[in-house]
Amino acid sequence: MLIDPENPFEEWEFEVRAATLNAARSQCEAIAASQQLTEVFSVTQATVTPSNGTYRFICWFKVEITDDGNNDG
Repeated sequence: MLIDPENPFEEWEFEVRAATLNAARSQCEAIAASQQLTEVFSVTQATVTPSNGTYRFICWFKVEITDDGNNDG
């Protein structure tokens, strides 16, 4: 989750395989939860034909850019 949505951010993407959009979204949310200051802003289906019962989905993430120093003011 982003702390301050007004801060600059970067976007990145990651491919997952899942049987449904909801399953893909769950995978994307799990990835975002394991990354600091990251949120899922979209999940898109990249293939129309299943392969081994799953489709390819793209997770789209935003990650907040913060100053790595300890600047409290």
